[in-house]
Amino acid sequence: DVTGRPIGMIGVGQDITARKQVEQEKSRVAQELQTFIDTANAPIFGCDALGLVNEWNNKSVEITGFSREEAMGQDLVKVYISEEFRDQVSMVLTNALRGQETANFEFPLFTKNQQRVEVLLNATTRRDVTGRSIGVIGVGQDITARKQVEQEKSRVAQELQ
Repeated sequence: DVTGRPIGMIGVGQDITARKQVEQEKSRVAQELQTFIDTANAPIFGCDALGLVNEWNNKSVEITGFSREEAMGQDLVKVYISEEFRDQVSMVLTNALRGQETANFEFPLFTKNQQRVEVLLNATTRRDVTGRSIGVIGVGQDITARKQVEQEKSRVAQELQ
């Protein structure tokens, strides 16, 4: 009014239903992708730009014996790779951080019980929404049994000569 006292209110509203639906769909897709990673029948791990584990799926747990909680935040190369292969694995991860991805790289991984597991690895660059490299995703395959069969075939072939 003329004395400065409020006599009413004006409000402006905006329908944000569509935006909320998009946000919910993004969340659903992200959860679905995380479920795919967690339940994949291949070891999948991730590490940040410093080489610290930030992804460790169920198959990684099964193969290594290290729980997700034990693995998260650990230096992947120093903790899980034997000394003789650390330089090679480190180079594969460094190259992936630079955008040079590696396919079919074989290396041994050691389990919680110090068992050697042979892994065939594909290392892929992980990027943020701007395209900047922020880490590496590794998708592996346990090839221990295949390697043992190959070694046995070689041994038998040598005996037959």
